[in-house]
Amino acid sequence: MSDKIQKKIAELMSEYGHPFGDPVYSKYRPIEEICLFVSRWYYKLTEGLYFKVKYFIQRQIRGYDDLDKWNAAWYIARKAIPVLTAMRNSFHGTSIKWHREDRFGNIIELTKDEVYVDDGAPPAFTEDEWRAILDDIIYAFQFPLDTDSYTFNDEEGLFVNYSQEKYEAAYKRYKRGLKLFSIYYMNLWD
Repeated sequence: MSDKIQKKIAELMSEYGHPFGDPVYSKYRPIEEICLFVSRWYYKLTEGLYFKVKYFIQRQIRGYDDLDKWNAAWYIARKAIPVLTAMRNSFHGTSIKWHREDRFGNIIELTKDEVYVDDGAPPAFTEDEWRAILDDIIYAFQFPLDTDSYTFNDEEGLFVNYSQEKYEAAYKRYKRGLKLFSIYYMNLWD
């Protein structure tokens, strides 16, 4: 704006006054601004602090918190995957074969009499076979994490990362891994 216009505006403002009156400032304005600044940052830093402290105390006392109870399957999967992966990457022995597969790929759990047929040692897995078993078990725990409710597409009734065929194959491998986990649960030690 030109100086002439600014002078005219200033002249009118001084003649008629500010439309809302002169701004009123507290004599404690700097202190009020500091308090406002501190309160804003205090809120940002402590947002959810009560629940963070509560859940921390619960984990220290009980070993789990309320969030873990709300979805126990997800909690167990999160805890099991790193342990099983470490076991898969370095183990010192393999398990006895407690299952067989029929010609359709169904898993059949063996009885004690079927495992200990001979007087000799029962058959054990090779290292590669045991790794494959552990891979299926790990997949069974990873599958629910990959297909949580956030990745479900309601319009098509499918999970975002899976086509119908791919989902059916993944679900079959998931069920297989859970079955193997139930059979070899007591053999998951190193």
